[in-house]
Amino acid sequence: MGPNSLMVLKPGHIISQCKESHDFEGFFIVVHEDKLNEILPSLHFVAPYTLHYNSNPIIEMTAEELESQYLIYEMLQKQIRLEGRPFNKLTLGASCELLFYNTLSIYASRSEDHSHHSRREELLANFIDLIETHFKSERAVNFYADKLFVTPKHLSAVLKDISGKTAGEWIDHRVILEAKLMLRSTGMNIQEISLALNFSNQSFFGKYFKHLTGMSPRDYRNKLSEN
Repeated sequence: MGPNSLMVLKPGHIISQCKESHDFEGFFIVVHEDKLNEILPSLHFVAPYTLHYNSNPIIEMTAEELESQYLIYEMLQKQIRLEGRPFNKLTLGASCELLFYNTLSIYASRSEDHSHHSRREELLANFIDLIETHFKSERAVNFYADKLFVTPKHLSAVLKDISGKTAGEWIDHRVILEAKLMLRSTGMNIQEISLALNFSNQSFFGKYFKHLTGMSPRDYRNKLSEN
């Protein structure tokens, strides 16, 4: 890393054999994966850049880009010091969202040409697009594999290798993100949400949600209201 460098690391990245220069100065921001998932309900436009920065985690920023990142950093610091004020957690969440999209914008400007994706990367990108279109009505891996003209086993193996998640885990991940968004941002009751997500009944939706999050939809909504 040099002057004006930006490095993004995600779960699974490993740093080793690092040496710090005596004149090094910088800052870092750590966001819990669960919090990041809560503020990022959409996947289809994130996946291509994720694939890019997995192997290119460090980029050089312009002075203007560095200034924008630093302003967000200072805003986060000020909000943390205001802990306990009304709506502070919501403000922190919005600031994290601003940080993510600003960072994504910087990376996207460096990787606009995706024409040289490997076939495996294209499979992931096409799979993500299909999920965005069908996740509310289709949760079977077979459905997506058929659309992509591959076997379910091959689809899951490729996705696991390049993204860390199987096809089924990607589907569950998207459904849960949407369920959390609806519980957080709409006035729909749990029965209405379960129907909107094409669950056969509220009970099955509740079991599905609790299995993947560790709490019931009602408990999740109540926890949000407490914050």
